[in-house]
Amino acid sequence: MASETTSNKRTLKAYVTDLLDYPRWIIEHEVDFSGCRLGGHYNEFLSECVDCEFGPGCRWLDQQRTPKIDSATLEQLVRALESAVMYFQPPNRRSLINDSQGRDWIREARRFLHH
Repeated sequence: MASETTSNKRTLKAYVTDLLDYPRWIIEHEVDFSGCRLGGHYNEFLSECVDCEFGPGCRWLDQQRTPKIDSATLEQLVRALESAVMYFQPPNRRSLINDSQGRDWIREARRFLHH
C-alpha cells in the first residue's frame, strides 16, 4: 500500500511541476533582468527589489527555479502553484485572462487545487 501512495505522489508531483512550466515561461519572458545587479535573484531586504516593477515576478521565479523544483516536496509545489495562480489574478494580469492559453492554464490549475 505504501508504494502505491509513493507512486501517486510522484505522479502528482510531476503533474504540478508540468503545471508550473507555463507561469515560469510567461514570467521569464516578462521580467527584464538586464538592469538587475543581482542577476534576477530577489532579495526581500533590498528596496531596489521590493520597489522594482518586476519584483513580484522576479520573487516568484527566484523561488521556483530548477534545481529547487526538482527537490521540492509536493506540498511546496502546490504552494508554488497557488502563488502562480494568485500572481496571474486580475486586476494585475488582465492580459493573461484575455489569452486562451492563459485562461486554460488558470482553469486547469484551479481545478487541480480544488481537488
